Amino acid sequence: MKIVLTIAALHSSLGGPARTVPALCRAMAEAGAKVELITISDGEASDPRQGRDNPFKLTRVATQAGRYSPRTWHRHFKEALAKAAMDQDTVLYDVGLWLPQNHFVAKFALERGLPLIISPRGMLSARALQVSRWKKRLAWLAYQKADLKSAAVLHATSEAEADDCRRRGLTQPIAVVPNGIDVPALPSRNTNPNGGTRSVLFLSRLHPIKGLKDLVEAWARVQPVGWRMIIAGPDEDRHQKEIETLVKTLGLGEQFSFVGPVGDKEKWELYGAADLFVLPSYSESFGQAIGEALAAGVPVITTRATPWQEIESCRCGWWIETGVEPLARALQTATQLDVSELDEMGQRGREMVLNNYSWRSSAERMLTVMQWLTSKAEKPSWLL
Repeated sequence: MKIVLTIAALHSSLGGPARTVPALCRAMAEAGAKVELITISDGEASDPRQGRDNPFKLTRVATQAGRYSPRTWHRHFKEALAKAAMDQDTVLYDVGLWLPQNHFVAKFALERGLPLIISPRGMLSARALQVSRWKKRLAWLAYQKADLKSAAVLHATSEAEADDCRRRGLTQPIAVVPNGIDVPALPSRNTNPNGGTRSVLFLSRLHPIKGLKDLVEAWARVQPVGWRMIIAGPDEDRHQKEIETLVKTLGLGEQFSFVGPVGDKEKWELYGAADLFVLPSYSESFGQAIGEALAAGVPVITTRATPWQEIESCRCGWWIETGVEPLARALQTATQLDVSELDEMGQRGREMVLNNYSWRSSAERMLTVMQWLTSKAEKPSWLL
C-alpha cells in the first residue's frame, strides 16, 4: 500500500495543517508505510520537518504565482499525482476544502477508482462557513458537496468536527483521529517567580475567528497588575492592525507586545517564558497550539469552541464559553494565582498530553483505516 497525501501549501503562515500534515507523514513512514506528500510551492521556506532526513517523499509542484490559479500548477500537479499513484494499491488523503486543488484531487480519485480520505481541518464549522459565505455556498453547490460525498472516509481531528460533518449531510464513515503533539523536553521556566513581570501568551494566526478582540476587551476589564500580554503568530488579512488599534484605543499599549510569526525554536522559547496561555477561539477542529502549550507545562484558557474539555477534567486550565465576560472572569482568576499553583496546573496538562496525544498513536489509527480501505484489515470498531 502507498499513501499519497496532498495539501495546497506548507507555508507556516497558513496555520496548523502546514505543520501537522508533515508530522503525520513522518509518523506513518516511521511506522513502515510508503508515504508521499505532494504540495504546491511558490518558493516559501521549508519547515524544519521537511528536510533531507524525511522518511517520506516530499514533492513540491513549482508555480511562479497565484497558487489559487490552476493555470500555474495544473499540468505539473496532475503529472506528480499520476506518477505517485501509479499503483492501484494507493490511498489518497487530501487536506482542506474549497480550493481548485482539492476539487482536482477528488476528480482524480474518482477517475482512477482510488479510495479517497478528505480531512476538512475545521472548514465545515458554522463559524468557518461564515467567512466568504457566498463564495462557499456557490462552491458547495457547484462541486464541494459532491466531492465530499465521493470520499470513502472523512478524517476529523475531534468529535466536534465529526459532528460538523454530519450536520452538512455527510454520511460516510468518519475517522476521529486527533493530531499528535510534539512533546519536547520540558523547557526551562523563565517566568520570573520573584516579583518580575509575568506573561500571558497568545500564539496562533491573527484572524478574527481566534477571538483576539474578545481578548483585548477582556484584558481591559481585568488589567492584572504585574502581567503583560504577548501576541505571537502570522497576520492574516491585516487583522493585526485592527487589534493594535483597539489596544491603543483602550490605553493598553504598554501591556501588549506583538512579536509576529515565530519559528519552532522561538515558539518553544515563548512557551517556556509564559505563565499562562490563552486562545479564545470561536472555532477549532483541534487547536494545535493548545496542545503544545500544555506539553510545555503551561496552563491554558480556551473556549468551548475548541475540543479540549480535558482541560477541565484534568484541572490544567479553564474551558470557557466564548465571549468577553467568560474570558475576563477566567483571566481574573488565573492571574490571581501564585506561581506554584499555575505550575501544578501546567504539570497536570503536560502529563495529560504525554498520556493521550502521540504522533505514533495518530499514525497507527490512520494506517488502520487505510488498510481497511485496501482490504488489508478489518473495519476498526472506532470508525464512526
